[in-house]
Amino acid sequence: MDKLNKKLITIKKKLDKLDNSSSKKYKFLQDKIHLYFDSKYDTSDAEKYIISTFWAKAYDNYLDGGYITNDIYISKVRFNYESKKLNKILRTHLNNNERALDIGCGNGRYTEEFAKIFDKVIGIDLSKKQIIKNEQKNKLSNVEYLNENFIDVDNNKLQKFDFIFVGDIFMYIDANDVNKIFKSLLNLLKKDGILIARESSMDIGFEDYGSKNYVAYYRNKEFYQNGIFKDNFVKLYKNYGYSLYHLDKYFSVNPDARIKIEKNPMKLKKVVKQFVPKELRTSYFYLYKGI
Repeated sequence: MDKLNKKLITIKKKLDKLDNSSSKKYKFLQDKIHLYFDSKYDTSDAEKYIISTFWAKAYDNYLDGGYITNDIYISKVRFNYESKKLNKILRTHLNNNERALDIGCGNGRYTEEFAKIFDKVIGIDLSKKQIIKNEQKNKLSNVEYLNENFIDVDNNKLQKFDFIFVGDIFMYIDANDVNKIFKSLLNLLKKDGILIARESSMDIGFEDYGSKNYVAYYRNKEFYQNGIFKDNFVKLYKNYGYSLYHLDKYFSVNPDARIKIEKNPMKLKKVVKQFVPKELRTSYFYLYKGI
């Protein structure tokens, strides 16, 4: 790690210890991080540090750490939409339903959904605290939780899977590491297996967002269909559940729509197409096959 990245990480640690965010010192340190993040300098190591520290505290700082929201309505409706959509995709493309892997399982809600379909489901996460919570509440005999990093874990321990789900992982991975991560996923996939990556993306252009507290790479949807992904890419499905973050004005004008969409989240498709600009951040389920 070079001197600049070490310096930026030190600044981030100092910021986390300061109580007064309106002080001149806080603003100076904050601006220093943002200045270099907006520059042509390589700040990838500092960005990785901020990403890791953010996710280490996400489930403590938000009511729903997985979706990064304190809005109970968004949390409930988004999950209902995504679980129904994933179920439909799996019914269409799945070849075998023996083993599934949920990477970055968080609070285990998707792991539990997959347990309705597969004989065996393993949920893994880097947060030991979250895995312990999942184990304590788990009542499903076909579900197992592991505190592991899928990149480093022994493949013999996990073995191969018919289905792998990764939720918003590549959007937090530096471009130089994407190839390594994708290959690690494919190594865990059976030849006739499928991989679904849910990624926050852009329909138009791209956005690299970097701040003192949060870093993410909102890549164009074309990125996940070409390059290293091309040979394994099968299809993409729009995730309209993500666009709930953009519907404040719509719900303000149409309050009854909140209840209707809660009852049937698949109605989001029509609403999003009519009222959410294509320039805003969106999300897709990217489907890949094993080779």
